[in-house]
Amino acid sequence: MTVAVEQEGRGLLAIKITGVASTDNGGIGAVLNPEGVDCVILRTTFYSVTPSTGAANLSVGVASAATSAGTDILNALDANTMTAKTMWNGHAMQNTAKTQISAPALWQDDYYITFTGSATTAGFVGYLFVEYVRAV
Repeated sequence: MTVAVEQEGRGLLAIKITGVASTDNGGIGAVLNPEGVDCVILRTTFYSVTPSTGAANLSVGVASAATSAGTDILNALDANTMTAKTMWNGHAMQNTAKTQISAPALWQDDYYITFTGSATTAGFVGYLFVEYVRAV
């Protein structure tokens, strides 16, 4: 058997989220996979700087299009009642032996992390920190 390190490919993104009035899927924004190859998301941490002024839920996840709503990272987190300068686990991979991983979805080379509000998220400011490794 032969093993080899093909590439060192660990990354960390700090994605700034600024609330908007849109309720469209991906209406707050979308980030295309920056590596151009499939990536495995190891952990996400959500940091709230300022809550939204309106009552809204924020959903974040991996989706095949910028105009799709993903929910496998954060599903309906209340963007209005979270307090400023708090952190939330978005996704932390907790593997057990021989268990298939299903969340979040593999961040394929041409997929997005999308941000969707259920109502206006105006006034909201926060960050999503994404730690990942290249799958190939």
